[in-house]
Amino acid sequence: MSKLSSTPSEIIIIGGGVMGLSTACALVQRPQYSNSSITILEAAPAVPNGQGASVDTSRILRADYAIKPYTRLVTAAREKWQDVSHDGWGGEGRYHDAKLLLTAEPGTEGHVDGYLEESLENLKELAQSGEYAFKPQDLRELSDRNAVARESLAPGCSGNFGYVNDQCGWVNAEACVKYAYQKARRLGGDRFKVRTNTLVKQLLYQTNGKNLGGGVRCTGVELLDGSCVDADLVIVAAGAWTPSLVDVQGRAAATGQVLAYMPITNSEQKAFNASPIYFNVSRGMFMLPPHDNELKMGRHGFGYQNPTKVTIPRPTPENPNQSVEATVSVPRTDLPILRKQRRLARTSCLRCSQAGKIGASRKLGPTGDFLVDYVPHSSGLFLATGDSGHAFKVFPIIGDKIADAIEGKLDPELQDLWRWKTDAPNTFQGTDDGTRGGRRGMILEQERRGRGQVAGRI
Repeated sequence: MSKLSSTPSEIIIIGGGVMGLSTACALVQRPQYSNSSITILEAAPAVPNGQGASVDTSRILRADYAIKPYTRLVTAAREKWQDVSHDGWGGEGRYHDAKLLLTAEPGTEGHVDGYLEESLENLKELAQSGEYAFKPQDLRELSDRNAVARESLAPGCSGNFGYVNDQCGWVNAEACVKYAYQKARRLGGDRFKVRTNTLVKQLLYQTNGKNLGGGVRCTGVELLDGSCVDADLVIVAAGAWTPSLVDVQGRAAATGQVLAYMPITNSEQKAFNASPIYFNVSRGMFMLPPHDNELKMGRHGFGYQNPTKVTIPRPTPENPNQSVEATVSVPRTDLPILRKQRRLARTSCLRCSQAGKIGASRKLGPTGDFLVDYVPHSSGLFLATGDSGHAFKVFPIIGDKIADAIEGKLDPELQDLWRWKTDAPNTFQGTDDGTRGGRRGMILEQERRGRGQVAGRI
């Protein structure tokens, strides 16, 4: 990671989701940016963007990871989420306590042996350190299928072994995005702006003069209407739309993930009230405790890709306007969900009265690690993306980590995890973070033709 040679006067953030808003919140609070203009460019008519992966009824806040830095990061963020004061991150009903039941089934397709065990060991180590309020008694190991069934309190939950983590919860995702937006506006004042209905067509580049060290610099963006916006620093936090703006092939891709929202009766709501958050890391299936007579479940899978030909800038000092045609996966929000996925949702929760809304989240990142770094071939261009659906857990603190990375002072452990990988494969092979279920390499159009469809979205 490099760092800024001087404080930028004009900063553009592309995308008003978790990464974009949290970065804005962090920057407007740092004295060195007191004279900087910070503008979010959002393609949607409003923030929150209803088509973005950040906007949802609920998001799980688990610190259960096989990689220690993520365990610590989410645990630190949890202390912010638990501030339920009026102006706290968890206030006004945004945060809800809930225990987590994490299970596994060795030999299941998609399962990475050892993930659950390593996650448990990381939590034990953290609990014994005394660094946080998390304690050893908050963890209970489950040795067999019967113990898992007793803890689940819900049909469709499976697993040969696992554990319960009492220090977990969930948040109202859409309400949290609104909270972050209002916080950035309040703290940023006149120097913070959000431009909605503003679709970025492409990034703009120019060749630096010899007195600036040569090379290529990103100078701003061209919008779909043909107008241009200049900037000293461009931060791309566009989530699943990132691959259509920056060449990240082999490092990140957009995939469609199926979520089911099922209406339940009052009696079913009462029966499910005491149920934990459930996550089977072998199958990728998860389910949240219901609220407002609605039950959410889904599959944390390898997802569907939607290959589309796009033109991506690939600037060089000799030709800063050079671009190439590439095939990348881009989001689709106007398509019916596949019949197989609807059946999977219904059979995983047999007591639901009927199938309800169907949604999708878009995820990125071949390893599940974030991509938070400068783009090496162009100065003035920074990426904050590739979070594979995990960034929401650290919404209250991820902006400060991104700001540290921009300034070149991110702690080395996270810097190594989130750096621009020079050894990335040529193509995206699917996210391997140890918790994905289902098949790899599913192409949306092929699956639609082969398996039929029903009402819904993906």
